[in-house]
Amino acid sequence: MPPGVVIGPAGEIYVGLDTMAAMSLPADHRFVDNPTDLRGRPINTADATQPDPVELLATVLRHITHHAAVHVNGPITALTVTVPPSWGPRRCGHVSEAATRAGFPPPALVTAPAALAAYATILGVTAPEGACVLVCQADREPATLTVLQTAADGYRELATQQIILAHGLDHLIAHQLVRTATADSDPLRSAMTAPDYDGADGGRALLESVRAARGLLATQDHAPILLPAPRQPAVITRDDVTVAAQPLLDQIPGAVDGLLDAADVDKTHLAGVVLRPAPGVPALTEALTAATDITPTLIDHPHALADGALSLTTTHQSGSAAAARLPRVRLRIGDLTGALLLGACSLALLLQAVLTAYISTYSTWVVGVRTSLPQLGAAGALVMLTAFAVAHLAP
Repeated sequence: MPPGVVIGPAGEIYVGLDTMAAMSLPADHRFVDNPTDLRGRPINTADATQPDPVELLATVLRHITHHAAVHVNGPITALTVTVPPSWGPRRCGHVSEAATRAGFPPPALVTAPAALAAYATILGVTAPEGACVLVCQADREPATLTVLQTAADGYRELATQQIILAHGLDHLIAHQLVRTATADSDPLRSAMTAPDYDGADGGRALLESVRAARGLLATQDHAPILLPAPRQPAVITRDDVTVAAQPLLDQIPGAVDGLLDAADVDKTHLAGVVLRPAPGVPALTEALTAATDITPTLIDHPHALADGALSLTTTHQSGSAAAARLPRVRLRIGDLTGALLLGACSLALLLQAVLTAYISTYSTWVVGVRTSLPQLGAAGALVMLTAFAVAHLAP
């Protein structure tokens, strides 16, 4: 589900909108790209238009848990939430307060690096107790490096560091593309240098197109990007993304060395490296391998954070699919009678059409058959009704 939230003029909240959908909203609606980004910011009570970040998160939790309850056909009684490693008591307290407002007990909070490391163990990556694991989460900006030490009850965070860029990766790719696909006199070049261009409609559409192209580059060599009209679409390659992402790649060696120093460990203490890759940036894997001398374990499953966090906070009971109990269904005599009558009628019409058919023969060869098409059509229709009636008998 997209994390965006829209606030209407009367205070109504709509959950699950992305950036492209928000561009068509009326002017009196406010779009929040990600409510969690508002955590920890001071609330100006004098500004009536400023949303309450805790209430926004509570609304998102209600929406998600409602759909989860429908999916599992049962109430949701406990929550496990992943949080960035940089969050402290203030923002974690906001999450607990939002859960309380949503009608749930305080959730179990698991940092994203710990969840990714736990998911790596599900994939078969092992680390002995006391060993260290370096986790790089690059799918969200800013990219974060964390050193964890394995313990009997999970992981202990030793150090974390963010890689701060002057602009986001999507902006860097868009700037590189505009510079190579447009003329020197194109006003788009100067427009992109404006501080508020990324928040304007044209900038958001361009960045969303870049984001979609990065997703396509994960499985193909080229991807199109729509430039603002009347310009023709441009084509981007993985090499173009690597060039644009060079400011990020150049910081990897220094960031890894500084992180290991802060954790008071060296490369020999690392039992593994886990990478949550940035879409369309395969060079990040090579840069991390060169900086740590360990080939990272790539984790790109969309539910990796949730599965890893749950493995740390809950005890799962393993069982075969065959042991699952299906709901019991009470069949009525009328249901069975209806299906049997429809089947009998279709069979009778089919037999009548066959037995009353006029067959023309020449010697021992059948040269023609005449039968009633309405009877065959009626028989076919009754066969379909019989199939539907039988299907509805199944649980």
